[in-house]
Amino acid sequence: MKKIIAILFAAFVFTACEKIVDIEIPSEETRIVIESEIYNVKDLWKVRLSLNQPYFDQDSVDYVSSASVFITELGGDTVFLNYTDTGMYVSMDSHQCIVGRSYELNVAYNGQVYTATEELQNAFPIDQLLSFFLPPDVSFFPSGNYVFLQGQSDSTKNNFYIFKTYRNDTLKSTDLDDDGFGSVSLLNSNFNVNDIPGELERNNLPRPILFDVNEGDTIRVEQFVVTEEYYKFRADLNAQQNRSGTPFDPPPANPNNNISNGGLGYFSVANKEVAELVVEE
Repeated sequence: MKKIIAILFAAFVFTACEKIVDIEIPSEETRIVIESEIYNVKDLWKVRLSLNQPYFDQDSVDYVSSASVFITELGGDTVFLNYTDTGMYVSMDSHQCIVGRSYELNVAYNGQVYTATEELQNAFPIDQLLSFFLPPDVSFFPSGNYVFLQGQSDSTKNNFYIFKTYRNDTLKSTDLDDDGFGSVSLLNSNFNVNDIPGELERNNLPRPILFDVNEGDTIRVEQFVVTEEYYKFRADLNAQQNRSGTPFDPPPANPNNNISNGGLGYFSVANKEVAELVVEE
């Protein structure tokens, strides 16, 4: 009985000593966030502008509507972009980038000028987009239908890729890939696509795009060859967006970027190639 009383007394003491401590978390100064990707394919050029949000207050986005925005092909023409809505600035006509040429983004806002420059990389098209059935007990992947692609890298330089895969016009997967992946690259350069059953029997499995597909599905893969700097930006961004709340998460931080004058975000010039496939039985 005395032990029970002692335990209850101790619990009361510790409860009575509880004190809520409010920790003041400093807020970073307001900074502009610039998001833009332009390509080698002819399309409208777009730039989205917003202001950064506090880490614990991201319920709404504060878009920028009063900036001056233009993109210049260095040594060439300048294209002015007009504000539409939700922070989006759009060119009046479609334009396309040329391999080996550099493009500079210029944003003037609130008395400050922000710039970023990137060069369009060379790229090879996707050779083939194929599907295959993976039998049970062949690998640690569940049995089912999968798609994979095959392509080649430019052997004269390091290559950095972003692959976006759509099933019936719904984005299902975004994957980063580079030459460091070697034999397990999404390009599957060493896989014999002319003998898929034989390759599977020899336990040579292509690296698939990781979601199952069904007969009749339309699959579209968009391949973007990007600069090493943009690749690292996307990798850093993915790490921040995939935080799970464990002690192993990276500390909250803004990804590295190519915007001058303290701006956030990224201006990317990417080489885009597209392949489509209708899955057959």
